[in-house]
Amino acid sequence: MSAEKKENDQSSPHMPIDRITPMIYQTSHGQQVLFFTITLGAVQYGYHTGELNTPQEAISKCRHKNDAAVVSWSLPPCLPMTDAMYSLVVAMLLAGGLLGALSASFFSDTFGRRRTLVLTNILLGSGSLIMTLAPTVSLLMAGRFLAGIGGGVVTVVVPAYIAECVPKASRGFFGTLNQLAIVTGIMVSQIIGMAVGWRWILVVGVGLAVLQLVLLPLCVESPRYLAVVGPANGKDRVGAASLAKQSLLRLRGPPLGAVEDEIEEWQRESGIVAPSPSTPLVARNNSVTLRRFLTGRQYRHPLLLIVLVQLSQQFSGINAVIFYSTSIMSTVFPDSSDRITVFISIINLVMTVVSAYLMDRSGRRTLFLVSSSAMACCSLLLGWSIQHGYTQTSTVAIVSFVAAFAIGLGPIPFLIIPELVDSSAVASAGSVGLASNMLMNFTVSAGFMGLREIIGQGQVFYVFAVILVTCSVLGWLYLPETKNKSADQIVRSGWAVERSSWWKPRDYSPL
Repeated sequence: MSAEKKENDQSSPHMPIDRITPMIYQTSHGQQVLFFTITLGAVQYGYHTGELNTPQEAISKCRHKNDAAVVSWSLPPCLPMTDAMYSLVVAMLLAGGLLGALSASFFSDTFGRRRTLVLTNILLGSGSLIMTLAPTVSLLMAGRFLAGIGGGVVTVVVPAYIAECVPKASRGFFGTLNQLAIVTGIMVSQIIGMAVGWRWILVVGVGLAVLQLVLLPLCVESPRYLAVVGPANGKDRVGAASLAKQSLLRLRGPPLGAVEDEIEEWQRESGIVAPSPSTPLVARNNSVTLRRFLTGRQYRHPLLLIVLVQLSQQFSGINAVIFYSTSIMSTVFPDSSDRITVFISIINLVMTVVSAYLMDRSGRRTLFLVSSSAMACCSLLLGWSIQHGYTQTSTVAIVSFVAAFAIGLGPIPFLIIPELVDSSAVASAGSVGLASNMLMNFTVSAGFMGLREIIGQGQVFYVFAVILVTCSVLGWLYLPETKNKSADQIVRSGWAVERSSWWKPRDYSPL
């Protein structure tokens, strides 16, 4: 780069990627539209996760709060079913999500991030519409399964899309938007569930899907996807490289030199090198298949780390704590059961915002360790207080547990995936991450009630505490800091984990 070009870059508000910090990086109007539109997918997944929680009695037992909550539409006012059947209906989202997660890498690498979101919104909107108009339990299940497929794909694509559109120094802040959007969706579904009938709750999902479909044409395709993964099977590769430059210019703005340097850095990290300085860099199809990611030796470290953070999240006991929150806190705040779930969601939302602020300052590794350690302490306190009947102490433990979860174990498992692998493997890594997350979620959900009956209501949280301590130790030993680092930098460091010199050398890598 010439001295004149360097001088221009220094005077420009759009600095090269390695010189941008979270404090000075400002989003343009186009970027704000992009992030808002992308995260609408995560909002939808969160909304579908929570939409059936509040109206269970109205749907399965026709116990409506008032006559205004009953929607006629020439449809039955409820769909009578047992609690076991209702649980199966709720679980259809998880089953569909697993299928969506496993297929997400294919669609994302073949059609691109933006077109894949278009396809998922068709699934999400169709599923919501089927649920809204369902005259039978079977159709309600079918609609939820369809929405689950779309939600599974969304949860893989959204974190990757965001990570590929922001500077390295701001990935933590913007990467947290995915979890923030999911939490927002859950909270909105609970608030709406307190005010309207159950079919109106479900129809909101249709509106969210339509809104994202309308806004997606305003968004650029991920420039990193265009530059690294390239077009699918025989399309114009030179044109794809040019599109990557145009896309990044719309996101970053001038100078052109900084944009070209960033694209060159991406391609260098992915092993794409121009034949000569005078030859333009050309993207090639370099996507990593799901099978290659699972079996390739070079992906062993990221695969194990991805499974570790997903296991830490689901085996932390967060779903069990939320399950107990209403019954425990209702004794402290009688006649407020509906508001308790909203209160827990607000705590989760607020602390996720705090996490977004801290992510690029404290780092992923630090927040992971703080979060898991604090949750272990809260789990011990919750188990002890339940055993001895101290409901007020249990309430404090629950609120603290959720707050600690939101700071680290909530956003980090999906935020960190695009940082552990390059763009060619992001989709496959995301599919593995979400699939393992949902399988673990199912395992905990299926085994929690039986374990509680065997060892006791309070003692079950001691099990979660032991798991959290174990995950904290494993994270301290093996999880590298990814803040302000590319996947290539982490690999070249030998997956080293930085620690105090009195314990191990700073370049020590136990794997």
